[in-house]
Amino acid sequence: MPLASAVRGRPIRARVRRLRRRARLHLTPRPPPQRLMSTRLLPRITPLLPRRRPNPPVTPALAAALARVLAARATDPTWPRSLAALLPPPLSDARLAAAVSSLADPDLALALISWSKSHYHHDAPTTPLAHSALLRLLARARRFDAAEATLQSMSPAATPTRACLGELSAAYADAGMDRKAAETCARARDLHGALPVARHCNRLLRLLVERRRWKDARNLYDEMLADEGGADNYSTCVMVRGMCLEGRVEEGIKLIEVRWGAGCIPHVVFYNVLIDGYCRRGDIGRALLLLGDMETKGFLPTVVTYSVLINWLGRKGDLEKIGSLLGEMRVRGLCPSVQIYNTVADALCKWQSASQAMSVLKQMFASGCDPDVVTFNTLISAFCREGNVRQAVKLLREAIRMDLEPNQFSYTPLIHGYCIRGEVMVASDLLVEMMGRGHTPDLVTFGALIHGLVVSGQVSEALIVREKMAERQVMPDANIYNVLISGLCKKRMLPAAKNLVVEMLEQNVQLDKFLYTTLIDGFIRSENLSDARKIFEFMEEKGVCPDVVSYNAMIKGYCKFGMMNEAVLCMSNMRKAGCIPDEFTYTTLIDGYAKQGNISAALRFTCDMMKRRCNPNVVTYSSLICGYCKIGDTDTAEDLFANMQSEGLFPNVVHYTILIGSLFRKDKVFQAAEYFEHMLLNHCSPNDVTLHYLVNGLTNCMPSIMNSKYSEAHKKNALLDVFKGLISDGLDPRISAYNAIIFSLCRHNMLEKALDLKEKMPNKGYSPDPVTFLSLLYGFCSVRKPRDWRSVLPNEFQQVELEIICRHETLFDQHVDKSVSCEVSRVLQLYVEEFQSIQQPEVFAGS
Repeated sequence: MPLASAVRGRPIRARVRRLRRRARLHLTPRPPPQRLMSTRLLPRITPLLPRRRPNPPVTPALAAALARVLAARATDPTWPRSLAALLPPPLSDARLAAAVSSLADPDLALALISWSKSHYHHDAPTTPLAHSALLRLLARARRFDAAEATLQSMSPAATPTRACLGELSAAYADAGMDRKAAETCARARDLHGALPVARHCNRLLRLLVERRRWKDARNLYDEMLADEGGADNYSTCVMVRGMCLEGRVEEGIKLIEVRWGAGCIPHVVFYNVLIDGYCRRGDIGRALLLLGDMETKGFLPTVVTYSVLINWLGRKGDLEKIGSLLGEMRVRGLCPSVQIYNTVADALCKWQSASQAMSVLKQMFASGCDPDVVTFNTLISAFCREGNVRQAVKLLREAIRMDLEPNQFSYTPLIHGYCIRGEVMVASDLLVEMMGRGHTPDLVTFGALIHGLVVSGQVSEALIVREKMAERQVMPDANIYNVLISGLCKKRMLPAAKNLVVEMLEQNVQLDKFLYTTLIDGFIRSENLSDARKIFEFMEEKGVCPDVVSYNAMIKGYCKFGMMNEAVLCMSNMRKAGCIPDEFTYTTLIDGYAKQGNISAALRFTCDMMKRRCNPNVVTYSSLICGYCKIGDTDTAEDLFANMQSEGLFPNVVHYTILIGSLFRKDKVFQAAEYFEHMLLNHCSPNDVTLHYLVNGLTNCMPSIMNSKYSEAHKKNALLDVFKGLISDGLDPRISAYNAIIFSLCRHNMLEKALDLKEKMPNKGYSPDPVTFLSLLYGFCSVRKPRDWRSVLPNEFQQVELEIICRHETLFDQHVDKSVSCEVSRVLQLYVEEFQSIQQPEVFAGS
């Protein structure tokens, strides 16, 4: 009888029994008062049901014997008799079900069911309980094909129990098979008039929510509510979590209010879900308000509550609020979990530095919370991003010392970091160590190794790694191919790049816009515009729409070859395709026209650029300044230089170099020297081109420097003043130019650049002289390293050289602080005293 009919039938039978008792009372004599009370109470006491004799239990010894006999059926022909002796007749369904449940191996259980059918074929018993027990075993082992076959084999009279169907549905849900799980739930409803119990339905409900199937999840939840006791706290919590995942936190709150008390008693987990929902929606303020509201409702936040908040605050980089919550946890007596510490460490790595994140590791040790491998992986990755691979390796060794098992996420950043540094052998050793620990390199590890090698310029070694990938049956993805082809194009190894493109097409790896653009740029770098144009056209034929970067690469190629009409036409096609030209587009065209000396066209595109609210950048100004210098209009170039600074753009070495070279060519040595002084004051280090212009300019303009009478402002220029003083003393003009530049660098604390220039002098055919060492001495004293002067000064000077040094000391002192000149004087005095002490014994020996 169905459950609902049985419940409806109970009041009728009870009423009939009461009427019969009343009839008996009217027919019998009235008993005494004491007996009357007993007569009234005793019939109301429900008599105990007769105790059913239970089936003998399947003891562990019997279960082991059954498993042993069934396992030996392939070698023991007498196994059916042995089984019959262990399970003598009559074998009830319940007894057989208990025997099936005692077996851990579903194959043995299937053999037992098959034996029972053949052994008791005359009686032909229906065994729904035994088959249900078998279904539970198959469900736990995820033997779904066998479970379906078992269901099909069960006769209509032997229906599976509601509990076994529930377990099967839960197993389907755990395996991600939502359709089969729903079908099994529906079968339970059809056979038993109700869904499986809540703990089984909840597994399907959770899967539907995870897959964002909100309508199906809501229907299942409503159907569970319709069954008596069919939905519990967990069911409601799953639905609330689903609403929060969609950002519908308010609907989740309403559902809790509706269900409050109706078989649902919300607790702190509900608040954790709602707080996570607000944070996920980006409304951390509401989440913090809900945290305060918890206490008013009588709920105390847990470590999980704080973990949710700290996780989302860490993503936003709100380190101050994280510190406040950690302090609140300490006040409540809650110890942060390792997950919270990991979140804080990750936030510090992203928003501050890896060194500051190390303090988290120290706090964990101090609080007795053992870090896990995620803690170390977070710090290792951060230090590798900052280039401090030495510290990252120390952390790896510390993790191993603590008996933590490093994984691929531990080794991959280190392999990448060492490759970028050019230490390929160290990276290879780490890869071997990772494999020795049982971690097979995957696509991410190989990708990190290849990227690091390409960045360090070792493209050939990266190709060898790709071959090793193929040997291990790990095929490169589009990203790895892109990195390799980009490296090959930059090295102008275009045949190898073409081979990789062919390989990509053979492996059905889709070529993307980035790859096409890389190839176009590579061909242009190799002076092969025709092939670059073919790639661009092939890209359009394959249905890959060029983007702004692709068009810019082609425009750059046309400008490089002086094909300005084609470059402008390409820009027009770019607009027709819906791509808006950017700063790079305009700057490339402006630079192309400027190099041709077509300033009017360059200015026209500059005006168009500004009309379209695309502001000129430093490269735009470089092109214009270079264009005006090319036609000899240095006055306009200087005006552009000043206008650039008024726009808040900082000039770089290119701007200074262009102006210095052009001004020297126009014989405007004083303006050129002033720009060099301005360059050093702004801490802009000159490059080789700048130094070449300076040396040639000073040497070529020497007559005008010597004959011109310049103002006081010009006299204060250290470069010209020192150069003029040195050549006036009869020293070599070219070496004097080098010495004047070295002294100017030293007085502006650019000692490393000065030392580098001193090392390059012999390659140019000029040897450093005593004045060179005097200039560097000013540099050592300016950076407060006077003791290091012996690393550049020779062990001894000749008397004439010492006189030259002392004679020019006064000239140099005019352009440095008094403290520096005093320190230089002190060092020279010590050197002279040492020189005299060495020379005096030689004099006595000669006499």
